[in-house]
Amino acid sequence: MSEEKENIIEKLNKSLVDLVAKVFGDSGKDFIEKTQEKVKDFSSQSVKKFMEFTDSILTKLNLSENDQVVKAKDTIEDLLKQAGFLKDQHEEDDF
Repeated sequence: MSEEKENIIEKLNKSLVDLVAKVFGDSGKDFIEKTQEKVKDFSSQSVKKFMEFTDSILTKLNLSENDQVVKAKDTIEDLLKQAGFLKDQHEEDDF
């Protein structure tokens, strides 16, 4: 995701939280922030499971040693990490 798009999404999220806070007060703000965090966690878990599924398919199809496939998968993983949908393995081990 480009930095410009990410900034737009961040601004949109912040504006949504501000709107909810103005309409429903602190309890509404807390609710929307918790909901956003749950959605992010769910998305991250889904992406992680999909990448695990991809790994198993690549292994079963004997593609896990193919340099082009490995590079493409690594590129996707890097982009997912940059977007915050996938964590580094060592980050996950810290928790």
